[in-house]
Amino acid sequence: MDRQGKTFENNWYYVSEAAAVDGLRVHGGAIDSLIPFWFGVTEKGALVDQSDRETLEVIRKFGIPVLAIVHNYASRRYGPLIHRLLASAGLRQALVENIANTLSGYGFQGVNIDFEFVPPEDRPFMTAFMSELYQALKLYGLLVTISVPPELRDDPAHPFSGAFSYSDLARHSDQVYVLAYDEHVAEPGPIASTGFVRDVLDYAITVIPREKIRLGMAVYGRDWSASTELPRELSYEEAVARAERFGAEIRFDDGAQESTYTYEENGVEHVVWFEEARSFAARLDLALQMGIPGIGVWRLGLEDPRIWQLIGELEGRGA
Repeated sequence: MDRQGKTFENNWYYVSEAAAVDGLRVHGGAIDSLIPFWFGVTEKGALVDQSDRETLEVIRKFGIPVLAIVHNYASRRYGPLIHRLLASAGLRQALVENIANTLSGYGFQGVNIDFEFVPPEDRPFMTAFMSELYQALKLYGLLVTISVPPELRDDPAHPFSGAFSYSDLARHSDQVYVLAYDEHVAEPGPIASTGFVRDVLDYAITVIPREKIRLGMAVYGRDWSASTELPRELSYEEAVARAERFGAEIRFDDGAQESTYTYEENGVEHVVWFEEARSFAARLDLALQMGIPGIGVWRLGLEDPRIWQLIGELEGRGA
């Protein structure tokens, strides 16, 4: 089935790494849109171009539409940088113009705004920026999309998600990628239990038009230990290899519908949770049941290879 004939979108986030490029070469024909992490913002409202020629060549070979991520990871000073950009009408205008010029220059389909650690008090500025971006890019026929953190209710004071008003941002976006993962970060637990994903979507569909929602899905794992402040991110292959190395028994948690195991290294206990084909299938089925028209998967190159069989079966039944 060609991309235009699909009723369920299979979109993938992308970081320019060897595994991702290899995955793109193999699976590019099955991807509806690529969402590459390529353009960091600067304090002047300019963009730092982090695209790479090798990936662009593969994209052109398959004719994959691109929603280029514009992010604030170019500076470790997430909050102060993004506050200055969003709070200044002049800098917002400069950023909008630079985004429009970049997308048009590359011939990309559109943009995906991925701003993190936006101070909650900047909520009105975040909405104003998306409104201005939406109005400008519509003149060029470009898609405007945004990635938003998971919410179970609207909480304007929340330190991580308070700046993101689902309902307001949806009015100024063609698609809203609801990142229903990172359920546990500071302490061990599922990356995205099916119950958590369902709760996030239950709220999202009350404030975002269903046809605009794309379910953000994870395909990675995390390794927590008392010896590190933050967990280590693992690909599916790394998670399985680590279990084999330390003789750990992988257990599929039926409640969370996610795989987990524990092991000990140098006297320190580790806890691992990771996504694989069974957990992916559970979240995918949930999206289909709830009438969500597509997914955005973080990220290509980290996944269980068996996921592509599920995607092939999905296309085979005309979803």
